[in-house]
Amino acid sequence: MSPQRSCSVCGKTRLLLNASARQMQRESDLREVFVRHRLDHSPESLELKDLTRFAHDRPGLLLSCSACGSLLREEAAPPSYEDDLYDPNLMGYLYPRYVSAFENKTQYKSLLRHRADVLELGSHLGAFLEAAENWGWRPTGLDIGRATTNFARRRNLCVKRVTIHDYRPRQRLEGVFIWNCFEQLENPTEVLLDCHRLLQRHGVLVLRVPNANFYRTQKKRLETRRSKRALRSLAYNNLLGFPYLCGYTASALHRFVRANGFHPVAVTGSTLLTPPYPELSSRIEREWGAIQRRAGESLPADAPWIEIVCRK
Repeated sequence: MSPQRSCSVCGKTRLLLNASARQMQRESDLREVFVRHRLDHSPESLELKDLTRFAHDRPGLLLSCSACGSLLREEAAPPSYEDDLYDPNLMGYLYPRYVSAFENKTQYKSLLRHRADVLELGSHLGAFLEAAENWGWRPTGLDIGRATTNFARRRNLCVKRVTIHDYRPRQRLEGVFIWNCFEQLENPTEVLLDCHRLLQRHGVLVLRVPNANFYRTQKKRLETRRSKRALRSLAYNNLLGFPYLCGYTASALHRFVRANGFHPVAVTGSTLLTPPYPELSSRIEREWGAIQRRAGESLPADAPWIEIVCRK
């Protein structure tokens, strides 16, 4: 661990060890067992993408900022998303599930006017772009992945393979959405500044990030009590092994967006969009349903994922 490294959220340098590389590997191994026990076949490697195979899943430490509580993964070498491979059949099978999950987030539909110009950073398969079109907006996605971009373009969705820093729209945007990408960024401050540059006055920014406090709480229950509920909560929310560069607390996220020119309007608790299993067996649906119900009954600060709405 470099003694000079600072927190990417608050800038403080007092980072504490949350989990060693060996502990992180044990969680990743546990995730592998958990997933395979819920599959009815022996999966090929590409089927396990986003189930047991993640970009940020290399040996490394998990650090905790003593000032703001954020979690920070320290890896030897950053991954490249451009050449990420996915099973084509699985992408087609999962896509309608993702579209449905986004369309169910109807609380966001009223944020913007009809034909609003919006941007999604990290558009992946393009499911939110389709949902946004169905809401009457005019969405554009940014994604550097070749396979995911090609998949979305085959569905006639507008996706550009450029970074947000290099993106130059014809006019300022009314909304920017970062659903499943902000926690993967090496320089989140720079991205917030780019969002501020791209948005018109009072434009909307929506971020969705893993909850550092939820992970810490459930991890402790798993380690001390061998809690099956904690195991399912972490595994179904893709938090076992914490395969992300950063995890946020609700309070740290509030301060972070304020420091970069945004005013928080609302924060809600959430879960993973949908379990990315090839098939949703009755067991998976039963376990996943229980996790969703518990998350719906929780305060935002206690949910597995945090979604925050801000205005410029």
